[in-house]
Amino acid sequence: MGDRRMAEIRTEEGSLYFYTHSTGFSLPNDAQQALKVAEKRKGDDSYALRIIVDQLIKSAYSRDSEVGSGLMFSPRAEDEYGGNPHSVVIDMVNWKVTSTDS
Repeated sequence: MGDRRMAEIRTEEGSLYFYTHSTGFSLPNDAQQALKVAEKRKGDDSYALRIIVDQLIKSAYSRDSEVGSGLMFSPRAEDEYGGNPHSVVIDMVNWKVTSTDS
């Protein structure tokens, strides 16, 4: 059982994918909040990306845990929200979040 969902985090240099196993329902809102927290580092992708990933891991309740979320360079996880392969996009180029829920 789970509530699986994946987000693509897009940068100028490529994409990183975040996977949550049990908090998929809140990923669009979590992504919006993560982007807001990272806004003070907008234009500095290395710091902004780190802040976004940190916030997503925190929101997935998987900080300091072996399970609950993951990161990958190629999307290879299940998304139960109609994503093919992901249903949430965190666009650091245009600084916005889109999802299949929108």
